Amino acid sequence: MENRAQWGTRVGFLLAAMGSAIGLGNIWRFPATAYDSGGGAFIVPYLFALLTAGIPLLIMEYTIGHKYRGSAPKSFGRIKKGFEWLGWWQVAISFVISTYYAVIIAWAIMYAFYSFNLT
Repeated sequence: MENRAQWGTRVGFLLAAMGSAIGLGNIWRFPATAYDSGGGAFIVPYLFALLTAGIPLLIMEYTIGHKYRGSAPKSFGRIKKGFEWLGWWQVAISFVISTYYAVIIAWAIMYAFYSFNLT
């Protein structure tokens, strides 16, 4: 059996998981969307989606990864041969999100640089 990297502490894992789950969308986009869509009334369907889809899918993903001890494609392939594409789909989504975040970070750096010159 190959040695795999492990998290140093539970706190490190929890902080990484929370950062991944919360994301920039909930910090930057959610307040504006809630304001445009009627304020507090928008929170009800958001919480419903979070409790019925978001959290159960997150727990399922962690459980599959913990049980099969492999990458997403390998873990889903171990469940059933035809499910490996689901893991590759997760990899593709992660790549798109990483690319998007790189652009947002570049914008933030650019705005910080421009704020010194007030241009």
